[in-house]
Amino acid sequence: MLSEKGIKRLTGFLFLFILATSALSGGLAVELNADPDQIANTLHNITEDPEKYRISITFDLVSHMAIIAIASALYLMFNKYNRQLALFGTLWRVVEGVIMVFTELNNFILLEVAQNFLSATGTRAATLETSAQSIILVSNLGVTIGLAFLVLGHLAYGILFISSKAVPRPLGWLGVVASVIGIVGTLLGLVIPNLLFILTGGIIIVMLYEIVLGIWLLR
Repeated sequence: MLSEKGIKRLTGFLFLFILATSALSGGLAVELNADPDQIANTLHNITEDPEKYRISITFDLVSHMAIIAIASALYLMFNKYNRQLALFGTLWRVVEGVIMVFTELNNFILLEVAQNFLSATGTRAATLETSAQSIILVSNLGVTIGLAFLVLGHLAYGILFISSKAVPRPLGWLGVVASVIGIVGTLLGLVIPNLLFILTGGIIIVMLYEIVLGIWLLR
């Protein structure tokens, strides 16, 4: 069984591991444009290198499953300071991980649609384009909702960190600020998609927070 120090280091490692696998996936990813004028190009881009697309999804799946693992590690590490906040933070991160996993499974379906589209014509091709658009829109919504749960989880733990001094207070405040920006960006982005850049800004700060927190936990 892992000691408290072992759990602390595992948590730090998972923070950095999740960021690394997400970056690898992003480097291999195909831009999924659901615009009616671009959907055919999107499907062709996917089928140009299906293996690369599969690897990208696989990296994301590993990353998202690691989110569920880190949620458990965070609870084991910090529930002694505030069990209720730790429970909320952990539950939000688990929900995030589950939503993101299903989003990636959805992307495997998109690959099958893209491969069928290659040989399709007429009504069949139009139907596949519509299906692909729906899959991409659902995936994008899933990512936005998943990121909302990410920032909610960080907000709960940020408050815990500040109130308990379990980590340096400036680090806790960084997590809270990033989470609040992310929450505002999510709410505005769901109503006005053009404002999703606010969520992106919050997520960039969250990533910085996770890097610093991960390094601190690895000490």
